[in-house]
Amino acid sequence: MAFSKQQDTSGQLVQLSSANIGFALDLYQTLQDERRGTNLFFSPLSISTALAMTQLGARGDTATQIADVFRFNQVDQDQLHGTFKELNNLLYQTDSGYKLHSANRLYGKSGYNFVQSFLEGTVFYYGAAIEAVNDFASPIATQSINDWVSKQTEGKIKNLIAPGTLNDLTRLVLVNAIYFKANWKSKFYAENTTHDTCTFKVFDERYKVPVSLMSQKGRFALTVDNTNDCLVLELPYESHNLSLLIALPTKDDGLGQLETKLSVDVLQSWDVGLKSRRVNVLLPKFKLEATFQLKEVLKRMGMPDAFDEDRANFKGISSEEREFYISAVIHKAFINVNEEGSEAAAATAFVMAGGGPRIEREKPILFRADHPFLFMIRHRSTKSVLFMGRMMDPS
Repeated sequence: MAFSKQQDTSGQLVQLSSANIGFALDLYQTLQDERRGTNLFFSPLSISTALAMTQLGARGDTATQIADVFRFNQVDQDQLHGTFKELNNLLYQTDSGYKLHSANRLYGKSGYNFVQSFLEGTVFYYGAAIEAVNDFASPIATQSINDWVSKQTEGKIKNLIAPGTLNDLTRLVLVNAIYFKANWKSKFYAENTTHDTCTFKVFDERYKVPVSLMSQKGRFALTVDNTNDCLVLELPYESHNLSLLIALPTKDDGLGQLETKLSVDVLQSWDVGLKSRRVNVLLPKFKLEATFQLKEVLKRMGMPDAFDEDRANFKGISSEEREFYISAVIHKAFINVNEEGSEAAAATAFVMAGGGPRIEREKPILFRADHPFLFMIRHRSTKSVLFMGRMMDPS
């Protein structure tokens, strides 16, 4: 199978990044509705990448629904996968000054008749070689996949696939794993972190929990968004290619209202408004880990056919059985934010069954993140969202 060289790289990358941002916000809104009042953290890029691999083999209405949910229809379909390859090459540079790597792999039923062009496409575009599995029902198969994910995420994502998820009907498992670790460009010093005297206002002012607040003063890019009643701070990591963007509501209980207004246009307005200012930053140390079963979520978002044994059309993956469908989508994510920087990891598995500067005398703006806020780790030039979440309770 011949694969054409990507054309109009910059324009296609902008379209794909915009599509991925749109999906990230859509998924955030869906997840926050079902997990109201709790912490939230996931990697939209991991999920998009894994789904893009299934899109290689989707046909008919199944392909259309996947494209609609993941906004792939905003990208030239002939160049979608080539653009993903370009984006991955841009994101996962070995000389970047930080650790950011992603890996993809297929696990296929031994002896099963997979379409050769699908296997070639997953290798060419996503570097996803296929490993033959003799018996998916065996615990050894689950352990092998989980061990691979753990290795790719430096031990941060363990037991992605729970016992009993795979069985005799499993024909194919597509896995994406992503890992990130970087130091702050301007790090927080441990001696400035307060441990016993600060509280974080959870849900409302009547409920507070102890929190360790990191502290530093300096010049940072900040947006004062009066329309959406929040401050938006960008904390760059070393090398400046990636950053942590934090949207802090002005009101202690303002996150819910901000979430309802979240959109691609709002994110773009934040980027336009970011200006170098003197800021007094107080940010909690926190760790988050989250696991999602995304099958029902993605069905509600608009792609039910992929999970329906009778309606799913993945003839581009296998023409052997009509009832080739996605039986499970598992996503797990982890993040640790501390004085040195941030460490994050995520993994997604699709189980398919047969079936202007001012003078320094300006008064610093206080950015005290002691109440619920929204955050995302982004690639600065493409605005791609690698990780996204909200902090409701750092305890």
